[in-house]
Amino acid sequence: MGGTRELVRAAARPVAVTAATAAWVLGAVASDLSGWSFTITAVAGAVLTALAVGIPLRAEHEARVRAGTAEQIAEESAARIQLVLNDALEPLAYLIGRITDRRRRLMGREAVELQGQAKAVVLAASAEVLGADRLRACFFEYVDERPARLVPSGFQGRAEQPRTTFVEGTELGDFALDMLARRADLFCADIRAASPPGWEPGGHAYRTFIAVPVATEARQFGILTVDGLGVGDLTEDDVAAVRVLARLLAVALGS
Repeated sequence: MGGTRELVRAAARPVAVTAATAAWVLGAVASDLSGWSFTITAVAGAVLTALAVGIPLRAEHEARVRAGTAEQIAEESAARIQLVLNDALEPLAYLIGRITDRRRRLMGREAVELQGQAKAVVLAASAEVLGADRLRACFFEYVDERPARLVPSGFQGRAEQPRTTFVEGTELGDFALDMLARRADLFCADIRAASPPGWEPGGHAYRTFIAVPVATEARQFGILTVDGLGVGDLTEDDVAAVRVLARLLAVALGS
């Protein structure tokens, strides 16, 4: 009976997430909002929904740590997160990004400040929702100049400020900018075993990382990264979570 209840809860969670986020989007459309008002309304619903999912998952994970083996907990937690992200949040985040692309308007200072707050919330969620200790989430902003570059523009989690700037014309910079242009994700299980082209060894405390473009179909804003100190702190299963959060951040920045 307990197993049946758990299956029902797992199946119901994506439905609740879908309904909550859809209500925000449909409410904004029904109110005929436009420009930054629509953007902030949509991203607020999406980000708050992401947190509503992430916080309970985090609590469930910690409770199960006290009740079962670490291996069983990791497998069950990964399965639940994957179910929610794939079946609800990712398609909705993509839809909201498409709508925002069609309704861009100029924004005032207040909206820009709200975007900054949304960026901080998404970074905090990225550093906390995956479950490993002392993760760090960073945002590298795309600067469309010559040379083009990706510059550090905020981080949350482990107290280690990002220092790398990815510059067009360098091997590492071209690799990162091409990844952004292609909307391609990158998971590095162990930076010492396999690193990106042009990577300079040494000077980095982390051993594993995920990098995901922050972009909609029409615009590109930068790259969201999450890194961990130990091999195994991040897995392939975590890429989907980071991808969804990156798309939510793109909505916040896509005025």
